[in-house]
This record gives sequence, C-alpha cells and structure tokens, in this order.
Amino acid sequence: MELQELVNLISIRQYVVNATANPAIDRETVNFLTGALLLLDKKILAILQDTEFKEYINYADVMKAKIEAARITNVKSSLLKK
Repeated sequence: MELQELVNLISIRQYVVNATANPAIDRETVNFLTGALLLLDKKILAILQDTEFKEYINYADVMKAKIEAARITNVKSSLLKK
C-alpha cells in the first residue's frame, strides 16, 4: 500500500468537492466532477478496506479502541471508577 497515493486521492477529492460548489464552472463540468467524486470515493474506500491498510493501522485492535473510546467519553461510568 502506498500511503502517498491515499493522501493524493484525498487531496484530489477535496478539490473536486470544492470545484463542484464553484459557480464559475459550467454545468457539464460539474456533472463530470460529480461522477468523478463517486469514483474517487470508491477508490479511497477500497484502499482503506484493503488488508494491507488494515494491518498498517492495526485494525485487529479496533474493538479495544472502541471500548476505550466509550470508556473515556462515558462521563457517568468514569465518575463511578474514582
């Protein structure tokens, strides 16, 4: 997995989102950009869901991370543990 590819795709996606909101761009181009946005999202999600990326972020520990996040954000349960 090339992390720079992912970063580049996300940057391009942000440009496309901004460009679709630009009133100076003609409708035909905006329609193209809207389609390109769908394909960029599909490509980005494919990279994020790939086994190599999951290994890179240690996705196997996701449940532990969710439990820790819930513990940290649950004010009532953290008050009881003091």
